[in-house]
Amino acid sequence: MPYSVLREEVLDRGLCASCGACELVCPAEAIRFDGLQVTIAQPSFTDADCGTCNACAAVCPGADPATPHIEQALFGRTRTPQERWLGIYEQAYGGHALDDELFARSASGGSITALLQASMTALDVEAVLTMGRRPDDRWCASPTLDREPAALVRQAQSTYQIAPYLGALRPLRTSYPKTRIAMSALPCHVQAMRKLQQLDSPEGEWARSSVVLLIELACSSGTTPDGTRSLVEEVVGIPAETVVEIRYRDGAYPGGIKILASDGREHRLPFWRAVRHFADAKTHRCLSCGDWMSGVADVSVCDGDPNIFEASFSRPAADKHGQILVRTPAGSAVLQHAVANGLIRAWPLSAQATNLGLARKRNRRAQYELDGAAIPAGPIPGNVESIEPQPDDQFIPAPQEHGSS
Repeated sequence: MPYSVLREEVLDRGLCASCGACELVCPAEAIRFDGLQVTIAQPSFTDADCGTCNACAAVCPGADPATPHIEQALFGRTRTPQERWLGIYEQAYGGHALDDELFARSASGGSITALLQASMTALDVEAVLTMGRRPDDRWCASPTLDREPAALVRQAQSTYQIAPYLGALRPLRTSYPKTRIAMSALPCHVQAMRKLQQLDSPEGEWARSSVVLLIELACSSGTTPDGTRSLVEEVVGIPAETVVEIRYRDGAYPGGIKILASDGREHRLPFWRAVRHFADAKTHRCLSCGDWMSGVADVSVCDGDPNIFEASFSRPAADKHGQILVRTPAGSAVLQHAVANGLIRAWPLSAQATNLGLARKRNRRAQYELDGAAIPAGPIPGNVESIEPQPDDQFIPAPQEHGSS
């Protein structure tokens, strides 16, 4: 099953999630990314060079995230229709980091970063994969590997931008395969890694033994790099190349966009304005995705406030915290360790599916199911959304449209 299968079943149908899994596993190192696009690094490479290798197609979550198969392996069962959007979990908590600097820098309380820090001692994790910024293009997202708990605090922010992510693990897989890894991830990244862990191959064995913790962020949809660039250049009015730092959720919760330019000037935008701007900078795969949470991470986290868009202009926000769904023994062990060692405060709560991001995700999914276009498989075979889809912009009205000034 050569690369051409990946091209025909995923790439040509607009279903590439740009997760980077194919780059991570290709034995020939032939697959690369040009921005968000899969490319072949060796022009002379043909299907004959693939032989019987099917690694790239086998790990790809683009068309088939393989959720039922992974759930059966993880939990011994698949989710019920009532668990459609939250998936299977052991316990739900509210939580936030107890470190003052981390809490202040975080978008929704820093629980993900605190759990990643805890994994370094609880699970002997040696490297943590998170989304950072390109050193030479600070406006552009890029994966980063950190080995010290304090270094993780710098990444404690939402990014709202997609980038080939899992490919950053390739140097560890090939040169330092015994390194124990934890990662924060989007649902598609988690699905790709779980598919890789199911493979009966050297790559699968590496993923099973080395990737010991997956913490995911609930995802309404990712934004392309062009969405961030156009926000900087067209809305703020400065060249993207002059950006020194960009933070999407800076300041008083729920936060707003802060952009620091090389001339020392600081530019700010309300969060709601960025959300509306980014609505036009999405890929087909992100818009048609059927997962707010993959449901197969060790821990899943979403913002504790169910509508940070509205809170950014019209009402007091909830206390800054995240909603944490613990799914596996590894996730439970890390949370308990974080609490016991004063890294995080956590309290039991009833998981809530009343979140604006989830409402938008479900609405778009319903529309794509009606349209009949090529879309990724959902977590329950044959399940179809039973709602009447509405235009997405009705979920994110501007303040004047919302009745606020």
